[in-house]
Amino acid sequence: MYLKAYGKGIFRAAAGVCAAAFAALLIVYAEDGRDGAVQGIDLCLKTLVPSLFPFMAAVNLMINTGFCARLGKLLEKPSRVIFGLGGGFAPVFLLSMIGGYPVGAAGIRALYSRGELSQGEAKRAALFSVGAGPGFLVSYIGAGIYSNERVGVYLLAAQVASALILGAAARFLYRDEVDISKTEIKTASLPFSQAITEAVYSASRATAAMIGLVIFFCSFMAVTGELIKSEHLRNLLTIGLEVCSAVRDLSGKLPFDAVAFAVGFGGICVHFQIFAALGEVKVSKVLFFFFRILQGLLTALFAHIMMSLCPAPIQVFSTKAQAEGTVFGGSLLSGAMLVATAVCFLISVKQRKR
Repeated sequence: MYLKAYGKGIFRAAAGVCAAAFAALLIVYAEDGRDGAVQGIDLCLKTLVPSLFPFMAAVNLMINTGFCARLGKLLEKPSRVIFGLGGGFAPVFLLSMIGGYPVGAAGIRALYSRGELSQGEAKRAALFSVGAGPGFLVSYIGAGIYSNERVGVYLLAAQVASALILGAAARFLYRDEVDISKTEIKTASLPFSQAITEAVYSASRATAAMIGLVIFFCSFMAVTGELIKSEHLRNLLTIGLEVCSAVRDLSGKLPFDAVAFAVGFGGICVHFQIFAALGEVKVSKVLFFFFRILQGLLTALFAHIMMSLCPAPIQVFSTKAQAEGTVFGGSLLSGAMLVATAVCFLISVKQRKR
């Protein structure tokens, strides 16, 4: 017990020192930190808010109106066989594969808050309900970067296959866990006005947290990029921290397998976004990180196999000039959605406090 507390104390002290060092670097490399923050804001305006916020709100609305519970009755058997979870989880898993990285976490949190998943089931589901979605894989990577949508389809198929395998593995990992009893499941739907209000509030809160994380990590990468002279170390740091930057900057430098691994792994920034979206569902950080490494390796393996069996010609373009600003929509609409998200979040917080 003493050693555990002592280790936590050392970790917190080291984290404080690192935070102070980063603050000092922001003063020394103020311009780089500012440019990184600008890139993060641009990424949020053109990618994050337009692609993720509507999906997260839609997932929460489906759960609040009882749609997932009704659809789950049809998917009860395959969900139990593959994941060992109730049918109400199946629509959330499907949406996590097409909506974007934090969408599954937002849906799991909603299911847990309504009593349709136990805490243990929610933790288990959070380990594998992680996917980039076709918007990012097919449009951004396939069409925008490699000029071949089939490449994005391969990545999507590899991602889904890896998530299914990890879902089945997680079931056996927690095979002694008792599932939540059916008498505890709350399937009653909310009135539509309340359902949509709660859905927008939950999506706004998760989106606001994700925006802050993306801006912070982009600024951090811009500053540390000035300190690290080794290109290999910079590449590893980029893959480990932020998937959008990794795909954008490294697609022309590293093999396609490395890009596939980055997509499956997601990056630390995405991991923190998922933790924020999960809320009171406290998943093991170590186990979650281990599953992300496994998902990255499996995604790279399956994508490599598909590219070997049915090769897709690829040609890397400069995404900074072309694909980055055109993948997910216009800046005016994106800006309006960002402002609306912030306003809804602030109003909701104020009402909750009252």
